[in-house]
Amino acid sequence: MNTILQDPLTSLFITLVAFYGFGLVQKRFGGHSMLNPVVWAIVVCVCFLSFSGISYDTYMQGAGIIHFLLGPVTVALAVPLYRLIGKISQDARAILITILAACLISAFSAFGIMVLMGASEEMRLAVTSKSVTAPIAIEIANKIGTPSSLAVLFVFATNIPWLLLTSFVFRAIRMKDQRAQGIALGTVCHGLGVARAFQVSELCGTYAVIGMSLMGIISGILLPILIIAFVL
Repeated sequence: MNTILQDPLTSLFITLVAFYGFGLVQKRFGGHSMLNPVVWAIVVCVCFLSFSGISYDTYMQGAGIIHFLLGPVTVALAVPLYRLIGKISQDARAILITILAACLISAFSAFGIMVLMGASEEMRLAVTSKSVTAPIAIEIANKIGTPSSLAVLFVFATNIPWLLLTSFVFRAIRMKDQRAQGIALGTVCHGLGVARAFQVSELCGTYAVIGMSLMGIISGILLPILIIAFVL
């Protein structure tokens, strides 16, 4: 049994089965966001590594093929963007204003909450980078001099709960426009949000890609400047 568990293909098999299995469960219950297969596959893989004693390096020898495919998949996201370029151009002003506002409100509201809670300066600065995908959050953290591990923690602590609650939130505020849903998912939940948005439709997924990309670009340029100028 130990030989089987240590085989890299076992890790790949567990990952794929967990994702596919929860994908079927999600479809069975009407595509509810609380049953997001990406999130629950992560939970299954973490439990598998914890109880089996397999090291992360051994796991990645098999599951690394999935990590490798992230590159081609990211490039392929340009295809739906090209298909909808006309519609996107018409919405360009609204998209830019929305994401600029989201960047500033998300970062500095979180900073303000940390100040009110009496958090350390390290925690205050780390939380400002929570609104972008993890690789960009790490770069922002390095620029403003706060631990990148804290920044990544805040990223996942923010986007996973929101990802699970999107069905409730969209119904509560009666957001039915798939363009708006896509921008919200990409801006708040980043890569996981893009995956969720493409489950809804190509239109929703395309706008999620725009939301994630622009949020990363604007935050990566603007936040370090504002924090260094007004906070540090």
